[in-house]
Amino acid sequence: MQSRLRRIVHRVFVPKQARGDHKVRGEGLANGLELVVPTVLFTLFGLWLDNKFGTAPLLLLVCFLFGVTGTFFSQYYKYRARSEALDEGKPWSRSASGR
Repeated sequence: MQSRLRRIVHRVFVPKQARGDHKVRGEGLANGLELVVPTVLFTLFGLWLDNKFGTAPLLLLVCFLFGVTGTFFSQYYKYRARSEALDEGKPWSRSASGR
């Protein structure tokens, strides 16, 4: 699901001439949008809930923190997976040292 969303975001927001040769720029934009969009959507959802139930600013803060925490962990685990894939077989990797 996330790779599909990433491809859609990449196709919509990255110009055609930048897609092939400048892959890093497209990935940076996609990662930036993955950080911002869920946080903003959860914050707006919390604002809507606060207006509906009259609990301002409790649900706004809860949804904001949920969005920020979720995006942080999502990026962290993607970074770890990418690092492990790149370090596989290298002398400094954990699997090469036998730990």
